[in-house]
Amino acid sequence: MLKKVFILLLFIGSLCPTFAQSYLSSLESNTDFEQLSGLPLSDKYGQLSAIKVVVDLKTNKIYYLNASDFKFHHEFCEQVLRNNVTLSYFNEVNYENSSQRQYLLGNLNLIETSHKYFLELSPTDLMSQELIYLFFEKVKKSFYGSEQLSFLINSNRLNEISDSLALKIPVIQASDIYNNLQYQAISKSKSDGYLRIVRDLDASIDQLKPTDIIVIDQTPLFLPQVAGVIVTEFQTPLSHLSILGQNRDIPIMAYTGAFNDQNLIKLDNRPIHLKVESDTFYVHPIEEVISKTTPSKRIKLKYDLSVDSLIRIETLKRRSSKYVGNKAQNFRELYKLSLKNEFKVPESAFAIPFFYYHQHLRENQITPQIEHFLNHYKELDPDSVKHLLKEIRNTIKKAPINAQLLNDTETMITSLGSYKRMRFRSSTNAEDAKGFSGAGLYSSKTGILYDDQKTIDRAIKKVWASLWNYAAFMEREFFSIDHRQAYMGILVHRSFPTEAVNGVAITKNLYRHGYLGFTVNAQLGNENVVQPSPGIICDQFICYPNTLHNMYDEHHTIEIITTSSLNNGQLVMTPEEIYNLAYQLHVIKKHFFYTPYNGGEYALFAMDVEFKIDGENRTLYIKQARPFND
Repeated sequence: MLKKVFILLLFIGSLCPTFAQSYLSSLESNTDFEQLSGLPLSDKYGQLSAIKVVVDLKTNKIYYLNASDFKFHHEFCEQVLRNNVTLSYFNEVNYENSSQRQYLLGNLNLIETSHKYFLELSPTDLMSQELIYLFFEKVKKSFYGSEQLSFLINSNRLNEISDSLALKIPVIQASDIYNNLQYQAISKSKSDGYLRIVRDLDASIDQLKPTDIIVIDQTPLFLPQVAGVIVTEFQTPLSHLSILGQNRDIPIMAYTGAFNDQNLIKLDNRPIHLKVESDTFYVHPIEEVISKTTPSKRIKLKYDLSVDSLIRIETLKRRSSKYVGNKAQNFRELYKLSLKNEFKVPESAFAIPFFYYHQHLRENQITPQIEHFLNHYKELDPDSVKHLLKEIRNTIKKAPINAQLLNDTETMITSLGSYKRMRFRSSTNAEDAKGFSGAGLYSSKTGILYDDQKTIDRAIKKVWASLWNYAAFMEREFFSIDHRQAYMGILVHRSFPTEAVNGVAITKNLYRHGYLGFTVNAQLGNENVVQPSPGIICDQFICYPNTLHNMYDEHHTIEIITTSSLNNGQLVMTPEEIYNLAYQLHVIKKHFFYTPYNGGEYALFAMDVEFKIDGENRTLYIKQARPFND
């Protein structure tokens, strides 16, 4: 059962207050554990309870700390053990493999779904194998649940010695914890709505309303306007569903047992309040639902249709987004950064401005068709809206492309290098922006020079047409964006048909608010990170920026959350590749914070960055950066 999952009418009465000591020298029962335990400092896993543990190497004594009294190990050592040193000295001595070390520090965690326990070190801790064995044995001898106790492999350093450790103590991999969870907070928020258990989303999607909180058994490719989502499939924190939930500020969670939970089933079609938190969720019935679906702040779009030539990325100006779109503008910033740093951007890059999309509509008399739709769509049912949008897309794709544009595009590709297989990527003024991500709404297509099937003109027109994708249209509608102000530019660069690794990173720690760290998802080849195939898990880890006096960086820390199910439990990138990625992410974050987006709190600001490892030399490519809106 999930801890505190439901607050329903079934919960009657109140909990009696209990007294708990500030620390214990042993845990004799589950009652002892419950009285001392609290939530872990990190949200990387839900459904865990944790107790901080200290072993004093001088006295050979062990202490289990009350989470209510001590948030950090050093607080206990200072207040109770009278270790009056600075925090920096405490960390320097007690997380090193040093003879000066005074304490062994860790967490004793309970996995609530399996009732198993594991001992966890800080991922920065360089504790020797001998001290790990000593620590584990001290806990085992003073702990009632010793038969269910394992040692967690949660860093690249520990992963390298895990086989050796396993010869003496039971170990557990980070992925083993992740794979056995039943609950995951995807978008932490709260909402009122009518609970709808949806067994066939495709068949029911047009009947859903903005006041519905839906229970579904698979990740939707398109998220309709709803008040909340309970899905049975776990998500990466960087999936389109996660990003859409955060953008809309609606609660989204994964709960593997949703379709078998009688408490939920009993509430089907009833008004409820749903609150999603990091370790649990709350549901209770309410009297009525007050509709709240439109964001209070409208997003205004800028556009300039006067630029009528293709533009090499290196010649784009700083404020060119108004005529080439946000993706191409941000790519220009990445290109400039790549000239002085250890990453590349995809070669043979140029932009096709808004002018040509507008020209295509005007020359082929498509504008009246769009205008007619925009004048009447609010009177139509969803099926009719979908049908008319499809007709607009088909008209755009069937209409002949301007011959001069096609000739100029082919000439540009030839002039930029030997690449013939090109990627044509959406670059609108309604995506990749602060306040509106637009992730996954528009299309990217491959065009191959002189190819009969994947032609250049077909790729261009398909990208243009995707401005009128149903999902894109409805997301703009949700944010009250004027569709007449939305324009499609195209970013073009060489494609990556055989990359070794693809990944997405957020340049902040999503699991510890305000702390150092970059959250990264990575996967082998071209297996999709944000929309993976069913049953496929990618690498999830936290790497740390190279900054002054940073113990995470000094200790070459990579904190592992899960490992790829396609790579035998090993990370798909080498430690050296990850260290370089972390530094380049630091460079990118710093640049975008101070240049295009200056303002706010640096620790909380983040960019959503897409990267690849490609070629025989496994070169790091950064292909996209956009503001992360959470």
